[in-house]
Amino acid sequence: MSIPSSVMHKRKKFAADLKKLVDILYKYFPTADISSFESAITELKNKDFVPRIPNKGSSANSWGYSLGRLIFKFHSVPRHTLPENCKDLKLILDLKVFGDCERLDTMDDPFEWLEFNIVIEGTKFVEKDTIQLLTSYHLDRHIIKEGDGESEFPHPIYHFQFGGRKLKQNSGSIDTGELLIFDSPRIMHYPMEAILGIDFTLSNFFPDIWKKIKLESNEYINLLEEYQIKFLKPYVQTHASYWEYNRESIDRNKFWDPNVICPQLS
Repeated sequence: MSIPSSVMHKRKKFAADLKKLVDILYKYFPTADISSFESAITELKNKDFVPRIPNKGSSANSWGYSLGRLIFKFHSVPRHTLPENCKDLKLILDLKVFGDCERLDTMDDPFEWLEFNIVIEGTKFVEKDTIQLLTSYHLDRHIIKEGDGESEFPHPIYHFQFGGRKLKQNSGSIDTGELLIFDSPRIMHYPMEAILGIDFTLSNFFPDIWKKIKLESNEYINLLEEYQIKFLKPYVQTHASYWEYNRESIDRNKFWDPNVICPQLS
């Protein structure tokens, strides 16, 4: 399958930006295991590699990558963490994103497939026993198939959920104590690839290091600004289009501080 030069140009740009992100992460998280970036970068630059979009197949216009088991260790237990006697906490991030290059830099949905999983593991000691601890969150893109009926619950196309498959896979070994776990609400959220996704993760779980990176690294800020325009802007402007907002009405009215609505904005 022949890949157009315009597509390879965009794929190589993604690869170069991932390499910039990796260099920044290693500087501030020297003990992190982020080795799966290497294969993702290599595949993006390989003109003979065609990404295969799950449930759809391959296309010469496709771009995408998978990042498996990116591991960030907590050097201290975050405040308000329960149970209080937990230790050895680590955050494991898995990410799969695929899309069509023709839809990049437009107001259309930029992705065709997105899976973003955050899993936090740890341990606690009860008398002589060591108990494994686990929590998880996931963001994904709802795939609408021909013939699907109406969803039982509201199902935003991009949504965050607590729990999900990871907890279900371990449900037989998890002692929930007094915790009640539902098939939790699907909370709408903007889509995120690696750069926006890792920024979201750092801002929520490693806020001190996140603030330090944003203060010291202009390259990180430049990446955020570029990718917010590429992936967050279409999402936000699509919402605004429901009420037919235009530039004139925005200039004429006083709005909230955007950083109050979305602290991740650079």
